[in-house]
Amino acid sequence: MTKELQFAIKTADITGKELLRHFGKTKDSLARDTSKGFKTAYDNIADKLIIKAIKKNFPTHSIFTEETGMIDNNSDYLWIIDPLDGTGNFMNNNPLWSVSIALWHQGEPLLGVMEASFLQQRFIAERGKGAFIVDLKTDNTTRAKVSDIKDLSKSYFITCEGGEKNKKRVADIFYNVYRKVKDLRKIGAATIECAWVGTGKAEAYYTPKCNLYDVAAGILFIKEAGGRIMDFNLRPYEWKNFNTKDKFDLLAANQNLALTKIQF
Repeated sequence: MTKELQFAIKTADITGKELLRHFGKTKDSLARDTSKGFKTAYDNIADKLIIKAIKKNFPTHSIFTEETGMIDNNSDYLWIIDPLDGTGNFMNNNPLWSVSIALWHQGEPLLGVMEASFLQQRFIAERGKGAFIVDLKTDNTTRAKVSDIKDLSKSYFITCEGGEKNKKRVADIFYNVYRKVKDLRKIGAATIECAWVGTGKAEAYYTPKCNLYDVAAGILFIKEAGGRIMDFNLRPYEWKNFNTKDKFDLLAANQNLALTKIQF
């Protein structure tokens, strides 16, 4: 295990435990900042914890987080952080939230760690080395693998509206997908949505106009678990297509699922 991965796991663990200590106590810290999102004091607590740890251990690396934005040290290494993914769930005492830490090098992901602290699950991916699930209750580690379901009518999809503010577009895509699949669900945390595709709990996940910090760890997890990452026209994404400034229509799925019958 590389020192970077060891660091990411340790930092996600510490941050997740700190968030877990505050879970269920968000009523006095809530401020709705957009029509979609919530911010709590704990987003910022987690953000500061992670940034401080990176600056101490990798002072020359650049950092990009949802809360702080870009800390540009003109480095080939970029830590991409969502310190509390699923804030809306967190503030509503819903356990589907996590800490997301990814490290990219020269525009390509090296590793990703997603810490679902309440669920007691850790999702780890290293480029070229696979994706893994750690049961934090037992410390048991198993390899993650996408499902092999081909039939669209038997498939489970997960969705999130991402950064899309056009509710008609969101509703139209939902309608197009829902008619074709067995079920369509919204989890409310991109990290867990990606993890569930990577572990075969769902066959596909789509989200319009997502930010890189939402999925920087999750898309590597899906790829390393045997899945594919595409745009809404079913064109495969290359790592170079992702950057910190743009939003992306993202579709992730197992390798076998027939997707051409859906209009995204």
